[in-house]
Amino acid sequence: MDTLQKERERGAALVTVLFLMLAVLMMSVSSTRASLAAVKSARHERDRHIAHQSAQVALFDAERDIAGAAGPASPRTAIFVAANASAFIAACAGSAEHAGLCHLVPAPGIPSWQAVDLAGAVSVEYGRFTGAAMPTGLGLLPARPPRYIVELLDYPAADPVYRITAIGFGASEATRVVLQGHYRRASATAPARRLGWREVANWPELHAATL
Repeated sequence: MDTLQKERERGAALVTVLFLMLAVLMMSVSSTRASLAAVKSARHERDRHIAHQSAQVALFDAERDIAGAAGPASPRTAIFVAANASAFIAACAGSAEHAGLCHLVPAPGIPSWQAVDLAGAVSVEYGRFTGAAMPTGLGLLPARPPRYIVELLDYPAADPVYRITAIGFGASEATRVVLQGHYRRASATAPARRLGWREVANWPELHAATL
């Protein structure tokens, strides 16, 4: 009888140990999954930060473009000096000095910044008109240079305001951030300044809805 009792106790102890081992294993697996998810989230956030900074740089490059970085004798600068609305082409289809200059679509139409592919050839690559350069494609650098388009808003020609929409890329080209700013070029009545900016977090969805 004592032997049978001892066997039962050993069996119960074994089951208890097995349950404890299973619990420890499950906790270890859960901890590992949480750690991997945290690492993945951190990498995504880092890549998004790179894309955000890249888009900010593109906004600044566009402002220099509007301010006349191409040079006083450049046809590109002449467009901005005159605030020539006819130089801003429908669907951003212009080339040469008209590249990236998009016709302002009045409401309730779909604005150019939403309709066109900001990452495509219709936009202006960073440095095209300013001569600026940035390293890309290695390590934690952006996968490719950022790009932008410019729209002339309906303001008096003496005090022109431009809407800039820029897209930046992370170390992975799939990571993209779209920023939009308003810039007033220097005139006889006002100094040059950025009037504000925002992130268009849902730009992929807005653009997809126009296709």
